Amino acid sequence: MSLFDIKYDLKKDLDNYGYSFIKRRFPNYGRADFDTAPYLWPDIKKSVLEADESDKLKIIKKYLLKNFSNKEIINLCITAVTNYWSSIESAYIDKLCKYMGVAQKIPKINVFITTLSICPYNTKENYFYIPFFASFVVQAKIIMHESMHLAFRYNYEEYLSSKGVDEQGILEITEALTVLLNWEFREFMLIPEYNNKPTSQDLQKEVVALYKKKKSFKDILDRLIELRVS
Repeated sequence: MSLFDIKYDLKKDLDNYGYSFIKRRFPNYGRADFDTAPYLWPDIKKSVLEADESDKLKIIKKYLLKNFSNKEIINLCITAVTNYWSSIESAYIDKLCKYMGVAQKIPKINVFITTLSICPYNTKENYFYIPFFASFVVQAKIIMHESMHLAFRYNYEEYLSSKGVDEQGILEITEALTVLLNWEFREFMLIPEYNNKPTSQDLQKEVVALYKKKKSFKDILDRLIELRVS
C-alpha cells in the first residue's frame, strides 16, 4: 500500500495562495523575490493585488472554483503522477530509509496538487505540495525531494536540536541533503535535481565532497551540523 495520497484539495490550494502568494510567508533561504504564481492569468493577478486584504482570497477562490475544482484535467494529472510514482515508490523509500540508517519509515503523507509554482512542506501535519503546471516526471522528482525532507526531519530533527542547531540551520541542512538525489538516488531520477537556495549552497558543496570520499550519511550529517553550530 502506498505511503502517499496524491490529490487536489481546493482548501489546501487556497491555503497555499494565502501564505505563499498573498502573505509571502515562506522560509528564508536568501532568495531574491520571485513570482509564486507565474501561471495565474494577468487580469486575475491584477485584481488580487489591487483588492482589499479581506477580498484577495475570495477572488482566488472564485478563480479556482471555476477553473480547477472537480475538473477532469485535475484527475488526469493525479492519474499520471500516481501511476509513475507507484512504479518507483517502494524501491525509493526503502533505499532512502536504508541510506539514512532509520528503521522506521515515514508515516502516511498527503500530497496536494497546487496551481502555484511554490511547493512547501509541513512536518507537523505531514504533507507537501506538488505543482499542477509540471510534467509527471517533474512532479515525481518533487515527491522524492519533499519526502526526503519529511523522512529526514521525522527521524533526525530531535538529534539536530540536541546538537544545538537552530530552526534556520535545520531548514538549510534539510535542503542541502537533497543534492544526494543526483548521487545516491540517481537511478530514480529522469532529470537532475537543481536546488539553488543560496543559504544552503555551502552545505551542498560539502555534501557532494564528502559523498565522493565515500563518507556515510551520518558522517555527512555530523559535518553539516558542525558547519551550522560553529
